Amino acid sequence: MNDELYRDIVAANKDRMYRICCCYVRDDDARKDVYQEILINIWQNLPRFEGRSEISTWVYRISVNTCLGFLRSERRRKKIFEQDPLIAEERLTNATAEAEVPHTDEHVERLYACIDRLPLLDKALISLYLEDLSTEEMADILGMSASNVRVKVHRIKKTIRQQWERTNHGLG
Repeated sequence: MNDELYRDIVAANKDRMYRICCCYVRDDDARKDVYQEILINIWQNLPRFEGRSEISTWVYRISVNTCLGFLRSERRRKKIFEQDPLIAEERLTNATAEAEVPHTDEHVERLYACIDRLPLLDKALISLYLEDLSTEEMADILGMSASNVRVKVHRIKKTIRQQWERTNHGLG
């Protein structure tokens, strides 16, 4: 029963889970790793799903929490790397090589770049908003009031719009 339910959950939510990864993780390889981690977390936690919320809400929570966990561990790793100048130089070389790879959809990349500059909670909110979740669903997933979600989404959209304008004019 769990195997079939797991496959159904993944089939119904795989695109959304991947888009959440895109909002948090810029590197393609790391994004794929985080996506795989989400799949593992869903599998491991499936026996504990109690049905108190929609399965999609539960999947969003796991996806966002996995991405946040990845970012926290990445920050710790970066601090270690930044203490060693040789490692820092290697990271700079790798970042330059990545920047030279042309992207197929410039607008999507710019949008994700704008989202990437947001604080973690704002990233979570906008990723859920982009999935067309209702205000109530977003509030339930993130443990906020619906009115707070509406206010924050409005502010986030304004921030993204400003960042978009700056990058459009070569300032970002």
